[in-house]
Amino acid sequence: MPPLLPRPALVPRAASTSLSVLSRALLSSTAAPQSSPRQQIPPESPLFINVPNPPQDQSLEALRELKPIKGHLPVPRQVFKPKDGHLKPKDEWLSKSAPIPTSERSQRPPRSDVQAWKRQMAASRRDNMREGVRALYSRKQRFDRSRLERQTAALAANRAAAMAPEREDERLTRASINAATLATAVQPDPERFERALASRSRTESLHSQKSEARRDAIQELYMKARSFIVTEQDLEAEVDRQFAPDYWKNMGASAAGYDVHNIWDLDGRPQTVADMLSDVSRTSNALHKSLESEKTRTLKRQKEVAEELTGGRLDGI
Repeated sequence: MPPLLPRPALVPRAASTSLSVLSRALLSSTAAPQSSPRQQIPPESPLFINVPNPPQDQSLEALRELKPIKGHLPVPRQVFKPKDGHLKPKDEWLSKSAPIPTSERSQRPPRSDVQAWKRQMAASRRDNMREGVRALYSRKQRFDRSRLERQTAALAANRAAAMAPEREDERLTRASINAATLATAVQPDPERFERALASRSRTESLHSQKSEARRDAIQELYMKARSFIVTEQDLEAEVDRQFAPDYWKNMGASAAGYDVHNIWDLDGRPQTVADMLSDVSRTSNALHKSLESEKTRTLKRQKEVAEELTGGRLDGI
């Protein structure tokens, strides 16, 4: 920055001339170092040696050299569409788009210079339209051809790179890998057929068990259907019989011949959980079997034989 000088109006004319000479000398002396930009960069800076940047350098210095782009380019309009784009350069389409006037008035000679000028401008617009459409179509064909060539070349280069054999330096510097590690294929189970047969047998056994259980349930439902209440008269009769005031007296007199005031005296002790489990599983301990009477064992055997013959449970008997 040059030194501050006094205002010319406050100094004499002789002094002002000497000061102007001095200021020019100072300005010339101070502007000399600015001519060489290397003197402004210290030696420890990496920019002290002027090395040109490569074309695709993404450093900060290269980004500073790029000028900002103002605005944006509009999306180009698709003039030649795939449907009828190839018909536009032809004379038929151009004659329909910009037809030559055929009216009687247009065939007459112009009446004035203005009318002649207008006709000349109209003809010029028609010619310009024809030339512009054909030039755009030729440019489109040239662009499509160059793009196809680039795509074909890129595809061929990629395919050649993919199918190229391994380079010698890569083969020599490649790490060794165990062959068993590379064998990643899943081998089929050698016992798969035996496992399938075993699974089929288990499935058939489960289906047969379910079928037997369903058959037993249907047979049991059939045997118990004899005592189902299906009408209102049967329901009223059963309610009157069960809730009669002398129900236990009549039951005891008919069963044992004397009055019974306790249900245990009529039907015996109630069935325990162990008895119910033994009835379901058809198993019991030796002590319980030894305490059973011969009549009870005979009835149970007859019931089991009847269930085997009928194919279902007979709980109603």
